[in-house]
Amino acid sequence: PDGTTLAGETFNPENGTVNSYATDVMIPAFLDAYTASGGGLDIFPALKRLLPNWSLSYAGLAKLPRMKKVFKSFNLNHAYKCTYAVGSYNTFTSFRQCIDGLGFVDDVETGVPIPSSLFDVSSVSVNESFAPLAGIDMTFLNNITAKVEHRRSRVLALSLTSQQLTETHSIDYTIGAGYKINDFKLFGSGNTRGKKGRKSSGGDDEENASAKKSTKGGASNFAHTLNLRLDISYRNQSAIQRNIMTLLSQATSGSKVVDVKFMADYALSKYLTLSLYYNRTMNRPLLTSSSYPTRTQDFGINLKFQLTR
Repeated sequence: PDGTTLAGETFNPENGTVNSYATDVMIPAFLDAYTASGGGLDIFPALKRLLPNWSLSYAGLAKLPRMKKVFKSFNLNHAYKCTYAVGSYNTFTSFRQCIDGLGFVDDVETGVPIPSSLFDVSSVSVNESFAPLAGIDMTFLNNITAKVEHRRSRVLALSLTSQQLTETHSIDYTIGAGYKINDFKLFGSGNTRGKKGRKSSGGDDEENASAKKSTKGGASNFAHTLNLRLDISYRNQSAIQRNIMTLLSQATSGSKVVDVKFMADYALSKYLTLSLYYNRTMNRPLLTSSSYPTRTQDFGINLKFQLTR
């Protein structure tokens, strides 16, 4: 008879078409297949069914005797984050509840009762990431810093209007290094080493007298710091679209990206910072029919002036 439900679908045997999709079946099945909080019929999971996110960091290796001879700090990092989001939804005014939050709504065209839940949800998504899955931050005794990270992420988007599921996966590798130079005289200002002062009438030489004056003003005591940073990252991203009605899957997008970033920051004064940057991105798509390989690069100089310091 009309209104027979198959796997959450309302099936019409006369023309073999699906009249509507049952939200109360598709979303719980989606959560049960891709997450550990499934197993129920809840569209909006209760707090007791949610799993916590976490972030772990261990810095005890830097306290070992052999590690102390090389590193100031040595940190191991790991973090996980997952977000479940429900898109726009409405409630059915003709909903009639039967049991466990399930019931029937009247079809707009035929008026035939259709199994459904109270809510009409357009889409749901799950966004989870290991940021990072494994990471190491190091600081050497000579002020050189280094970073190695491996990240993974996955985005699952279920559309109940188009009956499609989109999966996006990405894998990232990052290697970075930095170096900090304290009291770096870029323009040679404030350097009075090697100069011989003449004695004044008060018994103090002129060099010490000028140093005292400049100390009161605080200008010569400012430490001009130069920060250098280089990061190289590789990212492999792909997206697959699965049609639930036809059971067909196809790749929709994907790319392999290599990104190189270099930045140098120099503190000219307490309020003024000079920055030099260079970025280069090399993008190679996995599907050549939709796009083509590209390379972009940009560089420039920034001046940052802050009054709040």
